[in-house]
Amino acid sequence: MKEPLIFDIALGQTKPNSMYNRDGHCPFCEPSQLTDILDTSGSIIWLMNKYPVLKHTWPTVIIETPPHVHTEYSKLPLLDAVHILEFGRMKWEEVKSDPRFTSVLFFKNYGPMSGGSIYHPHSQIIGLEDYDYREDIHREHFKGWIIYEEDGLRITLSNHPIHGFFEFNMRFDPQLDTSILAKYLQRTLRYVLEGFSKYVKSYNLFFYDINDGYHYLKIVPRYITSPLFIGYGIPQVCHETRALEVIRHIQSYLHNSLEV
Repeated sequence: MKEPLIFDIALGQTKPNSMYNRDGHCPFCEPSQLTDILDTSGSIIWLMNKYPVLKHTWPTVIIETPPHVHTEYSKLPLLDAVHILEFGRMKWEEVKSDPRFTSVLFFKNYGPMSGGSIYHPHSQIIGLEDYDYREDIHREHFKGWIIYEEDGLRITLSNHPIHGFFEFNMRFDPQLDTSILAKYLQRTLRYVLEGFSKYVKSYNLFFYDINDGYHYLKIVPRYITSPLFIGYGIPQVCHETRALEVIRHIQSYLHNSLEV
């Protein structure tokens, strides 16, 4: 069993929080006040996280949209969505090539149930100095009922999820054109927020590189976590009948959803 990452609670309590109060103070809306900027591309800003709450890590943040533009990723114009995703993928590869890190996390939180604290659209890239997340993540976690397979992209609904119930996976070649990935990512997220369940207003989006020649995305709708997972680490999956209903519904979003 690996040792857990150490979280600095005292520092975490000083972080600003605009997730529940969208009119509250948002440091990402004040670019002139930002420090430790690593790179920019148009309105996108990559910078060091001002609150490095995890020990033995190199935490960074990608601010995805300009000040006061708080549109969720699936609602962005496709060209903007491609730009954001391309920039993030490029910086993820850059950090992964750094020998200081055993593995590198790349993820995005959206909504009050996601575990995030800032409402302004952003993602995070965190270099882990001595922790390899891939020891606990396996190919089986991305297998499942096939939703879509074309253009070098496979989308599935997990039947061996990491967390439980519903996890939507994307498997793709690292060289896949970002415009294809962004298009289907937007449509999947739109389904999660609009067509999946009236109770889902939050999600997590995770990127994975498990050294099998592919890259993976996992989209996890967020709601109250099952006590079986909290107490025993037991994931659960829905009955196949319900899975097939979800698959038919999401396929209509993937094929018929209008460009934004």
